[in-house]
Amino acid sequence: MNGSFEQMSNCYEFIESRKNDECCCPEEDWIIGMLYTTIHIEPDGSGHILIDSGNWEDEKLVPTKSIEELRVAAVNWVESFPINNEL
Repeated sequence: MNGSFEQMSNCYEFIESRKNDECCCPEEDWIIGMLYTTIHIEPDGSGHILIDSGNWEDEKLVPTKSIEELRVAAVNWVESFPINNEL
C-alpha cells in the first residue's frame, strides 16, 4: 500500500478532509478496520493518529514525511490490534 487517496478509498471508508481549527494543519477522518481514525499532520511535520472505537480511544505520534505515509502508518497501527472473534 502506498497511501494514495485512491488506494485508501478503495479499501476503507473516507469520511472527510479538513484543516484543523486550532493549527490549520491537514486532517482526514477514515473508518479503518471498523475504527474511526483521524490522521493529522502536526505543525512540525510529524503525524498524529487518533483512534476511537466508541468504547475506548487511543492516539500516537509517528514520524512521517507526507499524508500518504501517515495513512499507511494508520492502517498498519489498526491492523496490529489483536482481534477476538469469539462471541
